[in-house]
Amino acid sequence: MNSKIYLDNNATTKCDEEVLNVMLPYLSDKYGNPSSTYSFGRDVKNEITKARENVAKLLNASEDEIIFTSCASESNVTAIMSAIKNYPKKRHIITTKVEHASIIETMKYLESIGYDVTYLSVDKFGKINLQELENSITESTCLIAIMMANNEIGNIYPIKEIGQIAKKHNILFHSDSVQAIGKVKIDVKELNIDTLSLSGHKINAPKGIGVLYVKNGIPFTPLIFGHQERNRRGGTENVAYIVGLGKAIELILNDNYKSNNQLKELRDYMEMEIKKNINDVVIYGDLENRLPNTSSIAFKGVKAEELLLMLESFNIFVSTGSACNSEIAEPSHVLTACNADLDNYSPIRVSLGKYNTKDEIDIFVKRLYNTVNMLRRK
Repeated sequence: MNSKIYLDNNATTKCDEEVLNVMLPYLSDKYGNPSSTYSFGRDVKNEITKARENVAKLLNASEDEIIFTSCASESNVTAIMSAIKNYPKKRHIITTKVEHASIIETMKYLESIGYDVTYLSVDKFGKINLQELENSITESTCLIAIMMANNEIGNIYPIKEIGQIAKKHNILFHSDSVQAIGKVKIDVKELNIDTLSLSGHKINAPKGIGVLYVKNGIPFTPLIFGHQERNRRGGTENVAYIVGLGKAIELILNDNYKSNNQLKELRDYMEMEIKKNINDVVIYGDLENRLPNTSSIAFKGVKAEELLLMLESFNIFVSTGSACNSEIAEPSHVLTACNADLDNYSPIRVSLGKYNTKDEIDIFVKRLYNTVNMLRRK
């Protein structure tokens, strides 16, 4: 069996060994409850504080603006539900057609109970129109929710400009920043973001830990009530995972985004080799302004699902889009919004991570060439 080549890092990432090592003591000897008054618990709480400091530093936020959650989906839903609870007379929300499922599904629920939701369109490159955003604002708008970077095509959205628009109209602005963390420098003050979500398992920390940033001074109502997290998110803290997330963010801070240059070089090399060896190739998204690791790529006449399964037989793992929608047999809502020709150009998503190498990419391109040609001959 060939060694595994994992190229689906936008779905999840391998837990970094340094992250795992700092977590282990909190799954064995250091099991005190951080809410306890004795030292065995207080020492654990101190480690949570250190992790919170790292998150705050990464975002240029204050420590008391950081709330630990179970995942980014919880963070997204918490931010949205808090906004509508605190502005009950305003029943209009603006988002986009290309958001993560946790946003889209929450919006569908809100529509079912009488809220008005505007879904901004995108062009064929997945770009949004800021004038359409401005034109969509009404006196009843309570929230703008737009992701920082798209998980399928990698587009980086004009968050600073969106934040300025929201601030000008005195509207709350939430940004799902899960895919951007570690790949895009984020300054919540400069970007005028009111609430922001991130997830540990996209940055080489474990699954089951997320963050919600809530700007000081904005109204906030918890989704889960309890005294933890300064009364903003109930439930005994997931200490080991919080410590692991803190370490993962420490590694990002120490790297200072240098590894992104290597990721971009590797991604660009991969795309160049693919286009050099395979004809009739389309790469979706905004190629000038996207994440350094992401490529949504399609081959004329080749079904992505068949290609994925064939590559898996060689122990090469890519995806056909968002992992959160992988069990739903429907076309990508992102590429449908882009009016992509999915009948002829059905894409796979290749998303690189810190452990991928040029040798792996060379093997992948060779297997891809052979597999595409075989499927085209069927």
